[in-house]
Amino acid sequence: MRSEKKSKISFFAKLFICFAVISIVPVALLGTLTYIISSNVSMRNVEYQAMNTVNNATSSLERTVGEYKSALSYFCTDNEIINMISTNQVTESSRTSIYQKMYILLAGKSTKVAMHVIKADGTFQISTSVIPEVYTLKNHSDWGVFRKINLTDDTVTYSNRYVSQTGKSYSMAVAHSIKQHGEIVAYAIIDIPADVFQTALDAVNVSLPIRYTIVDENNYLLYDENFIALNETFLNKEFRNQMTSSEQTRKLYLKDPQRFITWNTTKGEYPLRVISSIPVDLVVINSNYIMVTTFAVAMAAILLCLVLSPIIIRSLTKPLNAIVRTMNKVQDGDTHARVSLKNNDEFGYIGKSLNSMLDNLNELFATNLEKQNRLRLAELKALYAQINPHFLYNTLDSIKWLAKLNGVDDIVLIVSQLGKLLKNSIRNQKDSVLISEEISLIGNYLAIQKVRYSDKFDVDIQIEESILDCVVPKFIIQPIVENAIIHGIEDKVGKAHLMIKGWHEENKIIFEVKDDGVGIPGEKLDRIRKLTQAPNDDSIGIANVNKRIKLYYGEEYGLEIKSAENIGTITYITMPFSNTPLTDEEGELPNHD
Repeated sequence: MRSEKKSKISFFAKLFICFAVISIVPVALLGTLTYIISSNVSMRNVEYQAMNTVNNATSSLERTVGEYKSALSYFCTDNEIINMISTNQVTESSRTSIYQKMYILLAGKSTKVAMHVIKADGTFQISTSVIPEVYTLKNHSDWGVFRKINLTDDTVTYSNRYVSQTGKSYSMAVAHSIKQHGEIVAYAIIDIPADVFQTALDAVNVSLPIRYTIVDENNYLLYDENFIALNETFLNKEFRNQMTSSEQTRKLYLKDPQRFITWNTTKGEYPLRVISSIPVDLVVINSNYIMVTTFAVAMAAILLCLVLSPIIIRSLTKPLNAIVRTMNKVQDGDTHARVSLKNNDEFGYIGKSLNSMLDNLNELFATNLEKQNRLRLAELKALYAQINPHFLYNTLDSIKWLAKLNGVDDIVLIVSQLGKLLKNSIRNQKDSVLISEEISLIGNYLAIQKVRYSDKFDVDIQIEESILDCVVPKFIIQPIVENAIIHGIEDKVGKAHLMIKGWHEENKIIFEVKDDGVGIPGEKLDRIRKLTQAPNDDSIGIANVNKRIKLYYGEEYGLEIKSAENIGTITYITMPFSNTPLTDEEGELPNHD
């Protein structure tokens, strides 16, 4: 019976929660990001348009003022005008001619601006409008615009706000002197009203509800749409300080009322600053509209998801429930239960795999006893296989005694040493041996080789006693000794010497197998070194030794071969120091010596 408790929250509920979270969180994040990004983008767009507009408005204003200055300069250098003004008494016909030239100069703009010509001695004056009292030479000949004209030969601009007798509001004057023989004979002045400024500013096409203010270099208000309620002649100090602190970016935000301010300045000796103002409420209203729209869409999406999620989840979990029911039956012991699904999706694959697994499980149950019987039979065969090495050892023992009886001592020695090697192989099935045992095996092997090669070589074995009880892989030194005899000593002319040393250095055990044989040529030594790094099934013995050491202890241990042709070869074997005694778990064969 099933003992596990059911989960408090069903998979259906978990899946529904996941659907809800997956639908709500992204929509909420998307709505928030949309609102933030749209607000920032809208504000940047407004800033860009405002700064671009104020730059264009400044250029338009600069062109307008420049046109009046150029026209006035041309008028004042007209020789006919100079001659008519310079006479002691200006005739009526001269007056008419001057008046006509003034209207031609203004080119139909006489209704917008006012132009005055005033003789320096005050005996003659003419105007397209009414000459204001500030231009009375008797009282102001060395003051205001006249003082500025007297100081230069160029056209001058002058901040000159006043309201004429006709009720028209003027903001600025453009003036130039009329000279004959270097002496000023008259003054020509064009008064520019606020309407001209407005026309120049309105010439810039813009879709924003923008307002302008124009001030001179002394922050004197020449034209104003922003600070009318303050009824001031100059920009207030607080606002000027804000502009000064924002001079690099040329933009600032006002909190009350919420407005975006930007400005630009005309070029020349008489700079005019054009200040634009745009209400931030437009951006806020636009952002709020986006927020409301996004919220409505998000809520509709969430509600739709909540309605459709249960339907979708039920259709998804139906095959899963069928699989769970089948698994519960199998858990109760009914191994013949099967999943009935026709889906071609992952659940169908799981159902088919479960059915296949149950079929295989039943088959495994049926064949389990047969496999156990085969295993016992294999164990018996393995036991019988051990009889053959014992038989071979006993046969060698018989050959040894026959050789003794016949006095063949070499055969006795070889068979005796070979028997010891075979006996050690039979009785010790472990992969590791004590160094003392490994040296003993090497002694048996060298005894056989001494018989084969007679007095071809001498052997010197020097092993520190401190490492004799250390454990090393079995047959780890013998292949190196064999390689030294066969490839180094055998082909040497004359007697050779073989030295086997072993010592403890820091945390390592180092063996040195050294011979003074024929040595190894450089190219062959390189091939041997490469082979020791990547041994294969056909590798030489030293390559297999190197691989075994690295498999046992790691890449920092292994073999190092040094050789010189006709001098000899030295092989170093490096392993970690371990003095843990080896336990003989396999027992020993009977001693037949």
